[in-house]
This record gives sequence, structure tokens and C-alpha cells, in this order.
Amino acid sequence: MLMDIEPFSLVDYPGHIAATVFFAGCNFRCGFCHNPSLVLAKEEPQTSVAELIALLHDRKGLIEGVCLTGGEPLLSPDMPPLLPQIKEMGYKIKLDTNGTNLAQLIKIAPYLDYIAIDIKAEPEKYELLTNCPGSWAQVEKTIAWVKKCGLDYEFRTTVLPAWHNEDSLARIRQLLGNGVPWILQQFRQPPHGVLDGKNYESYSDAWLKELGRKLDCPVRGLN
Repeated sequence: MLMDIEPFSLVDYPGHIAATVFFAGCNFRCGFCHNPSLVLAKEEPQTSVAELIALLHDRKGLIEGVCLTGGEPLLSPDMPPLLPQIKEMGYKIKLDTNGTNLAQLIKIAPYLDYIAIDIKAEPEKYELLTNCPGSWAQVEKTIAWVKKCGLDYEFRTTVLPAWHNEDSLARIRQLLGNGVPWILQQFRQPPHGVLDGKNYESYSDAWLKELGRKLDCPVRGLN
């Protein structure tokens, strides 16, 4: 379900000024998720397909791209019909996904310019973190496809002590491969709370920055 739109973003699509479109629903239940209202799809939509298309027409020349995020956009029936309309307006399209729906990703890939996949943890922790049986097996197939698809892409991991340490992150780097675009994201406890209602600690910015240097990957979200 199409839920909302942020008409102007400098951070959601690397290198581009973009509008960010939010879709509700997700097959993951990550406790530290920042978007519980989108995951659980309990709120009323704040926009419509017609309003979104009108806004994108109005912003031509002011923004360069559209970021599709969630929730999990690949689960939304509202998303695929939007893609040709967005593309016809000349926008670049970035997709944020958890990587569990490769079949749908392949179907819409001709419309995409950039794919960002969240890598939640090393394989042994995947189902426990996501509360989604078989999630790593699906994500592993998507990782392999994305690395060969020819589109620009990034992998990213939100890092927090409850789920990650230096060894586990080094394992993810090994699985992805040296030189593969992978970004570490600092965890910040949001004021509105997370999905499971807990308060999670963060690593220090200095620790995360040093780990990024060791693992040869950028770090986002530092103060």
C-alpha cells in the first residue's frame, strides 16, 4: 500500500536530489526497526497514487530521482504500476529492499537505476533477527543476482551492539566480497520508538568509523 511521500531528500538516493515514496507492509519483524507504522500498516495513507503522480509532474526539474522504500516496497501491489509512469517523466528510480523477493525484483528491474539491500546480520542470526523463516536463503540468492545485474547497487547494515560485533561484521564483509559496495549505518534510537518498544544502545561513532576503515566501507549517520 502506498502510504506517504517526502517531496525532497538529499540523503535517500546517493548523488541525487530525490522524492522518497513510502510503502506499507513488511515480511520482516526486526525489533529495532525505525518504521513500525509502515511495517504493521496500521495507519491511514497520507497520499494517493494520483497525488503522487501530480507531485512528481510538478517537481520536474527540481528533483532528479525517486526512492521507493518502506516497509518492503516489493510486497506492495501499488508499486509496479507506478514504475512506467515515473520513468516516463524522466526520473531515475532507486529501490530499497530487504532482498527476499527476487522474482518480483527481476520483473521490475528494467525500470530501476539503483538497488539498495539491507543486510541485517550474518547468516546464522538472520531468522532470529528478522523473525522470518528462510529469510537468509532468499537474501543470499538476491545478493548474487544483484552483483551481476549491471545496475548500480549498494548493500548496507545498520549496526548496533545487540546484534553485531567486529567479528560478525567481518563475516558479512567476507560473504559480500572485498570491494563490493557495503555501507555501515549508525543506529540512533528514534524518539517515537522502535518496533519492539525496547531501548537499544549504539556503538560510539569513533568505534564505527574505525571499523569502517578496517572493513573498507563507508559509514553513514555519524554526528
